[in-house]
Amino acid sequence: MTVCLLLCVLSFTGEDVYISVSGAAQDAAVKLDKSCLEIDDTYVSLASQRVVTISNRSDVVAHFRWTRFATSADEDRQKLTYVTAQ
Repeated sequence: MTVCLLLCVLSFTGEDVYISVSGAAQDAAVKLDKSCLEIDDTYVSLASQRVVTISNRSDVVAHFRWTRFATSADEDRQKLTYVTAQ
């Protein structure tokens, strides 16, 4: 089973930030402990953080990573932009 979602993060400034989230599994017992995170207002020199727990109750190793970009191609394009700007 493959799941693709579009996560919308609403900021206090009224901005909507959309993040593409996807995953694939077969009978996996892997889950997040929260379906929603609310981050406190953050300003210059301040930080906000929250904890998300990923539970794997199966015998299968679940690989995951948090990325800034939706795809590797998007990340490569951004890297190229940095290299050509220097």
